[in-house]
Amino acid sequence: MLSPTQLSPSTGNRILAALNGGDYQHFLSQLEQVTLVQGEVVYEPGDRIDHVYFPETAVFSMLCTMENGDTAEVGPVGREGLVGLNIFFGSDTTPTQLVAHVGGTAQRMKAEPFRRELRSERSAMPRLLFRYTQMLLAMTGQTSACNKLHSLEQHLGTWLLMMHDYVRDELLLTHDLIALTLGVRRAGISESSMKFKNEGLIAYHRGHIQILDREGLEARACECYGVIREEYERLYSDLAKTTK
Repeated sequence: MLSPTQLSPSTGNRILAALNGGDYQHFLSQLEQVTLVQGEVVYEPGDRIDHVYFPETAVFSMLCTMENGDTAEVGPVGREGLVGLNIFFGSDTTPTQLVAHVGGTAQRMKAEPFRRELRSERSAMPRLLFRYTQMLLAMTGQTSACNKLHSLEQHLGTWLLMMHDYVRDELLLTHDLIALTLGVRRAGISESSMKFKNEGLIAYHRGHIQILDREGLEARACECYGVIREEYERLYSDLAKTTK
């Protein structure tokens, strides 16, 4: 359940960190820090966007759900981004389900003050979100190609590395949750995970996954991990320059 906590003077979100605190004091004062638990649904498809979220330690997953109930991840949103990006494009609703995939903190703001900031001619926020959108499109496009062209083992290796980049610790992820996210059968996740475990790449027990050999796992993952990682690094570099 969401629980407001005291707003920290600093933030781990890269978009907020790119803003000059003095120039954006009024905007930043309207944020509240919230804590989300793993599996918490923030938005269902078609829901009105009442708040936007700037993740800090939390990682969200954008999930597309088919009529038969099958799901697949469109992409993750962590400290580099924003949940509720559709507001930036003039929409009031979200087409995807937004779930907290990794529990943690985020900065939350009501939608209307965020819209006012986007309408301000002096605001750097539209430029920051434009650059973030470029990265997001590149990442989702690469992920779509990965789903079609690479094996489940390669895709799983890439996804685990991406999650580890966010968390930098053991991952609290069950095989059921991973299968739901990647849009595959649980048996396939269990089989691939067992191979990684037997090769000494990971250790897992009851929803706890530890990366033991990153270099080895990178070798088993597909080229998509390197492509996506480079795009994230370019984004971080560009965000640091945008408001300078």
